[in-house]
Amino acid sequence: MRKLFPFLMLFGLLLVTACDSDSKDSDSDSDKFVGGWQLGGLSDGQGDRTAAFAQGYEAITISFTQAGAVTLSVDAADINPVGDSSYSGTYSVVESSKTLSVSLLVNGTPTPLSFTYNFVNDNTATLTASSSTALLLGVLFGTSFTEPVTITVVR
Repeated sequence: MRKLFPFLMLFGLLLVTACDSDSKDSDSDSDKFVGGWQLGGLSDGQGDRTAAFAQGYEAITISFTQAGAVTLSVDAADINPVGDSSYSGTYSVVESSKTLSVSLLVNGTPTPLSFTYNFVNDNTATLTASSSTALLLGVLFGTSFTEPVTITVVR
């Protein structure tokens, strides 16, 4: 379960901001997600958790395709017992409710994650985890997050 949590958290962060420079002129939020994103920040109801989270990970990258596929790559720090990992799955965007839904295959099990999103600009997005996703992220990362859990992703 510990291995799954960091992956899901990172994936959610990258998903929200997954944009490609070719999609800057697009009016569609789905198109704005296409491309590669990295974790830029993490906060919850208790404040900024970015520095503490970064101690365990070198990089977290999320890639979205036009066809609705997503890949989450986690480069864990050497001190992190979880180790490096990569997860694949699908995603969908509902623009009317500003909702990003991701389903990642984690240890052979489809794992659903749900976020509301906001594009700050072409290169930055924020993802706010649903209550169930926030709880799942806490379990996966071996910590407790106080809602709201917000992940910032950047290109």
